[in-house]
Amino acid sequence: MSLDAAGLFALLPAVYRTRDATNGGPLQALFEVLATQSGIVEENIEQLYDDQFIETCMPWVIPYIGDLIGYNSIYQTAAGLDSRAEVANTIGYRRRKGTPIALQQVAMDVSGRAAVVVEEFRRLITTQSMRLPRPHLAECLNLRRSAVMDSLSDLAFDQSNRTVDVRRIAPRIRDVQDPDPAPLDIALHGPGRFNIPDIAVHLWRWQPWTINQAPAFVVDARRFKFNPIGLDIPLFSLPPTSYLPFTHINTRLDVPQPIRRGEFRRELSDFYGQSMMLYADNAAIPATQICCANLADRPGGSWCKVQAGKIAIDPELGRIQYADDLTPPQSLSVTYNYGFPAAIGGGPYDRTASLGQEVPTQNPALANFFAQVGTPTFPDLATAIAQWNLQPAGSTGIIVLTGFERYAIDLTGANAITLASDSTLAIAAAVPVPLGGPRDMTWNNACVTLLGNIDVIGLPPPPMSEGEIPPIGQLIINGLLIEGQLTITGSAVAVQLSDCTLVPGLGAANPGLSPCEPSVIVENDATLCIARCIAGPIAASAAGSVRVCNSIVDANSPCCVAYSGADGYSAGADLHVEDSTIVGKVRTRTMRLASNTIFFARLGKHDPWPAALWCSRRQVGCVRFCSLPSPAITPRCYECLPPDADSAAKFAPHFITLRYGHPSYALLSGDVPMAVWRGADNGSQMGVYYQIEETEAVSNVQIRTPEYLPVMLEAGIFLHPSQPLPSPVLPPFGYYYGVRPRTCCGDEDDSAQTVFHGIGVELL
Repeated sequence: MSLDAAGLFALLPAVYRTRDATNGGPLQALFEVLATQSGIVEENIEQLYDDQFIETCMPWVIPYIGDLIGYNSIYQTAAGLDSRAEVANTIGYRRRKGTPIALQQVAMDVSGRAAVVVEEFRRLITTQSMRLPRPHLAECLNLRRSAVMDSLSDLAFDQSNRTVDVRRIAPRIRDVQDPDPAPLDIALHGPGRFNIPDIAVHLWRWQPWTINQAPAFVVDARRFKFNPIGLDIPLFSLPPTSYLPFTHINTRLDVPQPIRRGEFRRELSDFYGQSMMLYADNAAIPATQICCANLADRPGGSWCKVQAGKIAIDPELGRIQYADDLTPPQSLSVTYNYGFPAAIGGGPYDRTASLGQEVPTQNPALANFFAQVGTPTFPDLATAIAQWNLQPAGSTGIIVLTGFERYAIDLTGANAITLASDSTLAIAAAVPVPLGGPRDMTWNNACVTLLGNIDVIGLPPPPMSEGEIPPIGQLIINGLLIEGQLTITGSAVAVQLSDCTLVPGLGAANPGLSPCEPSVIVENDATLCIARCIAGPIAASAAGSVRVCNSIVDANSPCCVAYSGADGYSAGADLHVEDSTIVGKVRTRTMRLASNTIFFARLGKHDPWPAALWCSRRQVGCVRFCSLPSPAITPRCYECLPPDADSAAKFAPHFITLRYGHPSYALLSGDVPMAVWRGADNGSQMGVYYQIEETEAVSNVQIRTPEYLPVMLEAGIFLHPSQPLPSPVLPPFGYYYGVRPRTCCGDEDDSAQTVFHGIGVELL
């Protein structure tokens, strides 16, 4: 603002200013109001100038500028992308219309995802002419070229040539039903791919997330794993941050996908140091000491014999092994990238927005109690919790766990977390701000792993003179990966879990427990809120209430219990669930609201439950835009699937995998019905990935691609990944006594039962 209130008031003659001062300054107060309004008008005038340019205009102006160049609106995606980039590049698109680089650029701009455009007619086997030999169109594969053999399963970067396929690559013309049971792949592309008019647009659904210098999981003195809880995970390549528009055709290193052993062996320098790094005793290990090996399990539990003087990395399993002649380090840290479709669960993504409204994380400097675990004052989490338990009622506190550390804990019994009346405690992962104050934290690039169980005890409130109900204590847990159980007991408390992972099945830290053991147990009338989390089953007393938003609750099988009372059978607390995926049976007292949620469950053989989704009170609540099991006992339903019991199989959701730790965990597959893919209230997909608006992003590519195709050509959209993983093969029955356990009780109709086999077994 050019003039403030003092400047405007100074323009008045002194006689009026003097008289105004004598009367108490009402005129000066009026000028302060005038100055405020003048500032608003001045800012609006400046914004009107900015609104003339696509780079600086307000979002509501974008369609008006686009209309000047004949731009048609598309869906706005959730990745923070509006149509600004597309409008800004529209002239560039049209100048390059019909070229692969224009198709690639427009696909990335409208979807916010990595894209590769392949002209399939360049991969056709043709009759060679001596006048124009084309050796790159050879009929046969060169088996000596490992790169060609490795890429056969990679549709986008397959280097082999094919015979012509006369089937169309464009989606088939069909009558669309309402609701539509057709698979997603049918709506995106046709059965053909190798023909003269075919253009394939490949879109990647994964995002790479970087873990920086985290402790490696120790198998023994020479063997390690990248994953902090010892899971076998594929390592992902990290694409470059960005390129200038229309300057670069994407290659394999420009897309986020798992690193194959073959490409890692051939181009080790492209991945080691860029997408992964090892640190032995805080010193970086050079690439000359790294080799690639298949470290899969061998008979006896061994991995493989590593070349002398080398450290072997298996990028497909995320394993590390030292050679026998090397001295293993005292500590091994790893930097790597893993893949996942969305920012949910414990991860290194930015959590500032989700914690911005929470107290005391909103301003740690105002907290009564502050502890940073790993410092001399608070060497471990138990010490910090013990100090917090000594704080008086009404205190606010924050306990910060930094970086990607891993701690073994036992916060049960005498070490449990206690919450007094009107107290608020936050336990969060963060990174200290360099050169900042002792309480300056960044809620980003941090995800701490806790191995063990946590008890939360609500202390009885003090008696109030007038009989009022005092405020309950509150616990906030954010940015943690917990391999153990969370139990809430005592008086009423409010517990909020956000951006956390409670490992489904409780993981390797609890090998004696059932994989269906609950991750969260609520034994009192507590209020539990879960947002953007991955968790195992929830057992909550009917006296409390539970809210689940943008989360995955996984019982490890559709016929195990995902939600119920504390005893695992009775009705659980009142449930409110939105934009989530629930794998397993659900029994609740009241379903207050279920919206845009997939309930993937079914009854096992001889199951005593009357329905896989069982609400005791049907007169209260609402279920809208959800995928439900059949049968289901629910309140009134609106626009839910299946539309009737006879069509339950046609409208059942399909996933790439439901195995926790896989990059495609709970991701809808290419054979999912379109009714599920577009079944949410805004036309997006049901389930936990509703939040990333993937449906809108893919639709944008379908809308824009035909506008920039060369004449007489047609295109199909291919998603990576799309095909569901094959189910594990169980060993065949034999003529002997014994027990044949099921890998998952959701594999077959009788899979809820352990299968006994032997002579006379049919008589049992």
